[in-house]
Amino acid sequence: MIDITPDGFGIPVSVPSEHGLLHGQLALLPDAPGIVVLAHAAAVLDTRDEVVAGIFRRAGLSTLSVDLLARQEEQFPDVHNNVPLLSRRLLDFLGLIRNRMLLGELRTLPMGLWAANATSPVAVRVAALRDHDIAAIVCRGGLIDLAGMLYLRSLESPLLLLVEETDARHVACSRRAMEEIPCRKELKLIPEIGIDYATSAGFELAAHEAEMWFVEHFKKATLALPREEVA
Repeated sequence: MIDITPDGFGIPVSVPSEHGLLHGQLALLPDAPGIVVLAHAAAVLDTRDEVVAGIFRRAGLSTLSVDLLARQEEQFPDVHNNVPLLSRRLLDFLGLIRNRMLLGELRTLPMGLWAANATSPVAVRVAALRDHDIAAIVCRGGLIDLAGMLYLRSLESPLLLLVEETDARHVACSRRAMEEIPCRKELKLIPEIGIDYATSAGFELAAHEAEMWFVEHFKKATLALPREEVA
């Protein structure tokens, strides 16, 4: 088994891409009910994701923070919004973790996806492709309809979508997209986050709502696992 200290610091993981290695950081807590995978594809989001990852770990959840862009790609805006490309890369990270679970290197745990803005449709598409492998998804902002209608209609993972109440366009688009999703889903409006996210009520509320969503659905997923996998 991989031994990772419970202080929030983990080990680096990486997967290859056509433009170089993609990097992530895995932090496992001993009694965590699941692993939240935080996916981003823009350097500017790194700090926000690390803050959210820290909140999740303080709530007792393990985390895997992954960057879906190779370093030399960050200067090309088109790549940041390439849903098919980023989805394949996130699937590679999930496959890596799932394989380590199957080999006994990691304890078998439910996995959840956290994404914000441009990576929200990526998380939805990947969850639809992984079927029952994803216990829960939380997306903050972003246009999830960009995942593709086929993926919205085939999604089975419980989805929580958090949208700033001041963004009328995103609220309307999100409501239309949610109508296409057959599984359990919730749309919650949060206060505007703004630039100073560290002191933002909206940012704090989003993290708290996400934490509760993952804890709830990780527990349900664990109860559904075969007894030998839980041991």
